Formats: sequence, C-alpha cells, structure tokens
Amino acid sequence: MYYALFRISKNDPAPINPEQFANSVLGLNLKMLPLCSDGHILGLTVFQRCSFTATLEDGTKLVEVFMPRDIVIDSALAADRCTGCRNFTIAHEAAHQILADLFPNDYGKAVKCRGHIAYRERNGKPSWEEWQADTLAAELLMPTFLINAEIERVALTLPNGILYKSVSDPNYEKILEMARRIGVSWSAIRIRLQQMQVIKGKPIHCHPLDIIRFGE
Repeated sequence: MYYALFRISKNDPAPINPEQFANSVLGLNLKMLPLCSDGHILGLTVFQRCSFTATLEDGTKLVEVFMPRDIVIDSALAADRCTGCRNFTIAHEAAHQILADLFPNDYGKAVKCRGHIAYRERNGKPSWEEWQADTLAAELLMPTFLINAEIERVALTLPNGILYKSVSDPNYEKILEMARRIGVSWSAIRIRLQQMQVIKGKPIHCHPLDIIRFGE
C-alpha cells in the first residue's frame, strides 16, 4: 500500500519513510513532544482520550491531552544522530495501532487493559505485546524485498553467514551503509539480517586481518 500510494516500484524500492507511512497510510497523528527528563520514554501510542504529564529537566510539568490514534515521539529523538531510534520508534508505535485494529479481541484488549497509552521505553520490561510491535516494526521498515535490494546494491557477500564486526571486514561497512540508507540502527539491521539468515550467529569481533595487524 505504501509503495502504491507514493508510486514507488518494488523492483527498485526506496527506503520507507515512517512518518509518511504513519500519517498518509494509517491516518495516525504523529507528534513530537518532550516525554520525560531522562530519556527512558521513547514514544507512546494512544488508544483513548487521556491526559499525560511529562516532567522536564528543570522540574517544569508539561500537561498534554492526547486523542485516540495519536502517536507521540520524544522530541530528544529529533536529533540527526537519533534517526535510527526515531524511525524505529515511529514504526513501533504505528505497529501497536495496526495490531490493535487487526486483532481487537485479543491484542487490542491486551494493550488497552494496561491503560489508555502503550509506551516504548528504553530498556523497558519485555512483554508479548511489545515483542509483537517490535517484530512488525522491523518488517515495516525493512521488508524482505527492500533488504534483498540493498544487499544486491552494496554487493554484500557473507560466506557461511559469518560477519566480523571489524573495520577489516568490508561487509561490516556495507551493512552500516545499508543501515544509514534505510534509516535504521546497526542493531536493528543486524537483527533483521539474522532473522533472514543472511547473518548466522552473533558477529565476531576479531577479523583474521586484525590478528595479522595487531597480533593475537
């Protein structure tokens, strides 16, 4: 639907803009506001009208009224260095709304019984609903056909699925380039490539060339 709406060919796919996806495809209301003083709340999605109070660094309390289908991203993520986290948080919050719409009698009830708001927290406690939102967010931002196109574009080759997390391994830089182009973090694209069995196991930190250069 996203590619059809913006007339993008799947044969030459462009990275997905999560803001456009949330606003134009899903009809969500995307906002960026300070949500907390210590950065532990990355974003939230709203199911019912409610008020929200954020305490800023100087102690000021900011009270906002949110409406259903609002998704709110912490304004600290607006910085360029936070592009990957910001994009994934938008997709994560959008995923909550998609899943609640598709499965109102199970997923919808599960998230709504926790309150009018679902949060994405940094280092938050894992839950079944949050895992599902993360999984769908990864699929939204990094669909298989887009990842395959990027693999071909950068000529990524991983013999036996082994990746060395080292500047001596050109594949490491290629994956970082893919992440920058798609607009996701290193950890997000690594996990996606592992799910697709492109990378098998955890990246190895020591490349054979490192041993030659620096010794064991």
